[in-house]
Amino acid sequence: MRVPFTVAARIVACGAAAALALVGCAAGQITQTDSQASAVNGTFGDVGNTIALRNALIPYPPNQQGVYPAGSAVPVVLTIINQARGPEQLIAVTSPAASQVLVSGTTQIPPGSMVIGTSGVLPATGRPASPLVAGELRIVLTTSRPLYTGLNTPVSFQFRNAGTVTLLVPMGTPSNAASSVA
Repeated sequence: MRVPFTVAARIVACGAAAALALVGCAAGQITQTDSQASAVNGTFGDVGNTIALRNALIPYPPNQQGVYPAGSAVPVVLTIINQARGPEQLIAVTSPAASQVLVSGTTQIPPGSMVIGTSGVLPATGRPASPLVAGELRIVLTTSRPLYTGLNTPVSFQFRNAGTVTLLVPMGTPSNAASSVA
């Protein structure tokens, strides 16, 4: 004896079959987005609704090993945007991977403006670049342990009014990586 499907049961069965068919779309190894790289290498974060940290990263080491040994001076580059109606100040930068953090340059951020954090070194040589200019910030970690390519480094940024945020800062890609990608 056969029990006929009700109309509701048929609708549910058809919906489930359609859902399974759609889930399988683009589930393969070759997709339209599998070879796209992010336009920005760094990470980002916000401190409340007032401070935006964008494109935070550690530049690729100036050596063939892709490692910053313990005791290295490692720059952190980023952009800090003050979206508040009042001034803000970066008062501290810390990291469990650093024995010391040197912050120099512009730490006062007027309302509606941004500060650019630069590496302070020339990419090809690792030698110091020009002195800081207005609106520039340099953050340099003295590493307490080696920093390896592909691993993120926790870095905390403390602001006078907005508070503190910890970002997992990635290491940038080598300067010749763009030419080696097919």
